[in-house]
Amino acid sequence: MSAIQRFISNPANHDLLAILKGARNGLVYGVKIRFPHALVMTLLFSNKSWPAKIRNIFTATRTHALNLAKFVTIYKVLLLLQKKFNGGKERNLDTFIAGGLGGWWVFGERTAINEQIVLYVMSRVFLSFLPRLYKTTSTPPSYPTQPLYPLPSLTSPEGNPRPIPPAPLPFALVSALSWAGVMYMFRHRGERLQPGMSNSMRYLYHDSEAWYDLRTLLWHNK
Repeated sequence: MSAIQRFISNPANHDLLAILKGARNGLVYGVKIRFPHALVMTLLFSNKSWPAKIRNIFTATRTHALNLAKFVTIYKVLLLLQKKFNGGKERNLDTFIAGGLGGWWVFGERTAINEQIVLYVMSRVFLSFLPRLYKTTSTPPSYPTQPLYPLPSLTSPEGNPRPIPPAPLPFALVSALSWAGVMYMFRHRGERLQPGMSNSMRYLYHDSEAWYDLRTLLWHNK
């Protein structure tokens, strides 16, 4: 067995390697998410020169990927430090603290990309509080009021439960209220909307109200 393989296989190095791989996965995922989005949005809405378009796509992709890599790194480091300070035990609030500090350090500055990511995360957190659509043959899981030691391993089935979809009625109500709110805000208080959302809605609802010829009706927006 090579020295590298021994280092990788050594349980004593697991936490350090987990941080490294977490940063790598954040970087790769950020590229996969942002590059096609930046490519499509730039081609649809940007009137800049091609060199400027390419720079914008590269910058947006790099920023998103590096931010995710930094967040994962900080999050895992903070979890590890809290675990070390607590005698090797993970507490229920460790993830809350690590996530909050990581979000503040990495995504606390208001930029276009950070705002999109925060809005995305916030909407998922909000929807997670909806009642779940449990099967009739199953019962909702019970959660202890006191911290549970040890918490399930991150790679165990208990630590990776299968997502349960929201119940239909609460989801439909949230969906209706969300769209009612955003359409009202777009029409009456458009300056309060996030710029990316505002640009997309302007393209869909304002620009589609005007054309000058067949070309601007069927081929070009303007």
